[in-house]
Amino acid sequence: VGETEEAEIATMSEEENGEIETLAEGEAPTTVFELQTSTNQYVWVPVKDVSRIYGVDSKGKLWGKLYDYDDDDDATERNPYWSESEGVMSSQKNATYREPDITRSSTNYDRDSKLQGYRDGIEQYQMLSQEMEESYYRMIESVKKYGGFYIGRYETGDLNEEEAVVQKMNNNIDSQTWYTMYEKCKNLAGTNENIETSMIWGSLWDETLQWLIDTEAEISTGEKMTYDLVAKDSTKWGYYYNAEFEYRTKEGGTAIKAKNDTGYGDYERKKYLPTGCSEYTKVNNIYDLAGSRMDWTLEAYSTVYRVYRGGSCNGYGRGSPASYRNNGHPTNSDDYYGCRSALYIK
Repeated sequence: VGETEEAEIATMSEEENGEIETLAEGEAPTTVFELQTSTNQYVWVPVKDVSRIYGVDSKGKLWGKLYDYDDDDDATERNPYWSESEGVMSSQKNATYREPDITRSSTNYDRDSKLQGYRDGIEQYQMLSQEMEESYYRMIESVKKYGGFYIGRYETGDLNEEEAVVQKMNNNIDSQTWYTMYEKCKNLAGTNENIETSMIWGSLWDETLQWLIDTEAEISTGEKMTYDLVAKDSTKWGYYYNAEFEYRTKEGGTAIKAKNDTGYGDYERKKYLPTGCSEYTKVNNIYDLAGSRMDWTLEAYSTVYRVYRGGSCNGYGRGSPASYRNNGHPTNSDDYYGCRSALYIK
């Protein structure tokens, strides 16, 4: 966990910053780039007011506070999908967007008969109460105690391997179901008992975007982040079909992803570029929040869907900016679905 000094990266020689080499067992990385491509990395997101993330209903149940980043021309701030009166949040059980929750219809993906295949026999009540609700409560307690959370610096990688990673230049970041990605993100913590990892909650995605706006984070051009760049058009800092930017190739050189091109370069496994390959897509040290792959979250939508955020390289920066929220079947495994992890200190 940690961040690198941009000055150190900038002063590295071309030889040092060259082609990725596999490290021998027990061998430590010798350059910043080797470190970025061989160790999991997260970025700290401070939370000044934890009440912006969650509320408690009249029965004492915690619900995530989710926000609509309206893209209307006159919109200047996010609007809540929830309501609250005198500190008591309305129940979100039947809300369109909600968390923590499972999908709840009689034909949904999270019923017992389907979970036997998707989640190795786990039952619905276990997934809801013992996993999602308890995980959400622990996340809130961590944010309260430490004043923030960690977000994956890159999109989650090695999704079809036994263990996932959060590493620069990883291109195995899609083509798995929501259920597979959910499990992979949970297991990122490995044997470290001092942390917990998960697929990112929708409320934390919203809070991360608000942090970019509040801190006036700079994009690669030096322009400061605004509501419009987050909610109306993220082309200037996102990996979209209509964006043009320079990116790093796996050989260590550079190439241009042209406008009206998804960007497939010289990568054999996928036609899309890997996570973290371009400084164009980095803001506050986080890569690919806008575009690249649509990142699944832990939000539930309606009775059968899960929610993804941020758009993809097949879309446009105005039609699917960083705040973009849509939904899909959690069994979808297309090559433009990925995910982002989060990490909490216990």
